[in-house]
Amino acid sequence: MGMYDSIQVKKDLEIPEEVKNLYDWKNHNFQTKDLDNCLSDYIINEYNELVEVIIDRKYIPYTEEERKNPDIKPWNLWKDVIEGEKTYNILNYHGTINFYTYESIDDDTDFWLDYKAYFIYGKLDKIEFLEFKKDSGRKSNNEKFFQELEKEKKTFWYNFKKIANFLGWKWFWKNVDWGIYKLSNFLNCIRTFIIRNLF
Repeated sequence: MGMYDSIQVKKDLEIPEEVKNLYDWKNHNFQTKDLDNCLSDYIINEYNELVEVIIDRKYIPYTEEERKNPDIKPWNLWKDVIEGEKTYNILNYHGTINFYTYESIDDDTDFWLDYKAYFIYGKLDKIEFLEFKKDSGRKSNNEKFFQELEKEKKTFWYNFKKIANFLGWKWFWKNVDWGIYKLSNFLNCIRTFIIRNLF
């Protein structure tokens, strides 16, 4: 999915009746990929302005002793992040911003809302409602996945592969793949030699 930014919209949005009362939409975090894409926070406020929320953060590093703990993974960069004061920077944004959310109605139904905001030299001109789409929910998708998995486990091919893998099936085909790779490299070297020296 990649990086994105969060955006709250303090204006009245066109929300389908079916999901209108499910969330507090004026405090809801929508996502957008049309700004910095570095997990920043933005607000479209009541005054039709795009505002960047800047949070002063203090990063607490691990000590050398704490780094020796095997539970501390190399990608755990900071022991703690302490959030300080928030400041608000009004942006002179000119262009469009697509923002969207993917939420649940219930265990069986998810939905997608998509909007586009139009800014003219720092002022919001309009917000266009683009799409409302319903989809099967995460729970029913998971159930479907496990049902398919159980069905697959009963097939001949699944059981054949299970026994064959125990007898070296994967090892055999891995070596066949490696041999073909080496052969193709060798043939490519011959081809390169012919093109450079014999034409």
